[in-house]
Amino acid sequence: MGPVRFSGMRRTLGVLIRQVASPLGGGTAFPALSRIERELRQCRGAAAAASVLAERKAELCRLLSRRFAPAAAQALTLKILNLYLARRHFRERDRVLLSRPFGLVVDPSNVCELACPGCVHSRGSEERSVFDWPRGTLAEERFRALLRSYGPAAIGIYFCNYGEPLLNLRTPQLIRMAKGYLMSTALSTSLSVRRFDPDAYVESGLDFMVLSIDGATQPVYQAFRRNGNLELVLDNARRLVAAKRKAGRRTPVLSWNFLAFEHNAHEIPRAERMARGLGVDVFRVVNPFDVRWDDPAIRPAAVRPYVRRLDYASLSYPPENWNPFPGSLEAGAIASAFEAPWNGQAEAAGGPGPGHTCHWLYKNMVMDAGGRILPCCGAPRPDAKLVFGRFEGRDGDAFNTDMYRQARALFSAGARGAGDEPYCAQCEWDHSTVNIGSPEIRRYFRAADAAFFDRRSLRLLSDW
Repeated sequence: MGPVRFSGMRRTLGVLIRQVASPLGGGTAFPALSRIERELRQCRGAAAAASVLAERKAELCRLLSRRFAPAAAQALTLKILNLYLARRHFRERDRVLLSRPFGLVVDPSNVCELACPGCVHSRGSEERSVFDWPRGTLAEERFRALLRSYGPAAIGIYFCNYGEPLLNLRTPQLIRMAKGYLMSTALSTSLSVRRFDPDAYVESGLDFMVLSIDGATQPVYQAFRRNGNLELVLDNARRLVAAKRKAGRRTPVLSWNFLAFEHNAHEIPRAERMARGLGVDVFRVVNPFDVRWDDPAIRPAAVRPYVRRLDYASLSYPPENWNPFPGSLEAGAIASAFEAPWNGQAEAAGGPGPGHTCHWLYKNMVMDAGGRILPCCGAPRPDAKLVFGRFEGRDGDAFNTDMYRQARALFSAGARGAGDEPYCAQCEWDHSTVNIGSPEIRRYFRAADAAFFDRRSLRLLSDW
């Protein structure tokens, strides 16, 4: 047995021992979490709920400190309490939030060299100026400031919206910075880039990488991935798998995602065989958005989506990588956030109670490479007001701008703002599926300690 394989097995065994042995060290998180749940039910208003959570902060942190190092225990405490408060705001349909977004979506680059139909970068979109999408690259200092403000409470970050993240050569460093706040990390890429350092991504601490490859031959592939080079993509994938093996790491977990259209559905079996031969971990067939408004020749196929795990052991990788750099956690920033009161710059203002709303407005926040704050993964257009602010790293809460407050009020009470209304007033998109939601919450805490955060605990944290 080679040293790389033995090292990986040893890490997996260590994770399993820790998680199986965890109950022997004092049970699960459920008693403490259910107590907080009972106390929150008796609160009237978010301010009262925040007060209860503040009172339970030290006690919860002491419990977590029995299993985790001090900085990790503080970070987990903040993330758990923020989830409770965010859920309270969501259920009450509040328009002003004391909580932080528990999921961040960030574009390291607003640029992409492909021109896929339906995208902000397609030829038709650019010729008709369909979208408002300026080019640019995310500055490291802007991202560092974003993490200081929102990293301690967030459980995960997705490094992609409409840009190609690999075109920012600093993306591996950005990933490592996010891991310093004990966040799960993922990105999506076409892999059709000339300058690619696979070793940097393997060593960055990245948990998950989606490889968007919609064909098994160049003619079929490029019908949708315009300007893409399939051989370059496959070569980069081989180099990435080789880098993982060389380093003895099994993350990032690699998922070949295949968007099924009428023109490429016949190549799905061949693509799956290629994925297996390359050594990626997962092959996934995905139903795409309808892009016929941009190119009538590109039509979704009537294909049932599915997921094929090519490496079943990949299920054990997230726990291995949950805290890959324990000595590099941003302990100072985490401790400062732990000692700070709930966002005192905003007063909790209640809404009318349960009713339809958009999950994005309470759960995730999106920032493009230029610092524009967006409420969701929708692309701004001249006729769609979807820029809710700009994050400059100074005082202020980008999650509670006037546009955010208007948008939440539009859903909860049908209220109208004084000026131009956010596009949310007429939004036709999916309001319930966010990039980082309940499945990601469960995955995150299972990776931290699957025995301590048992099923009942996960339901309390994620079922909303």
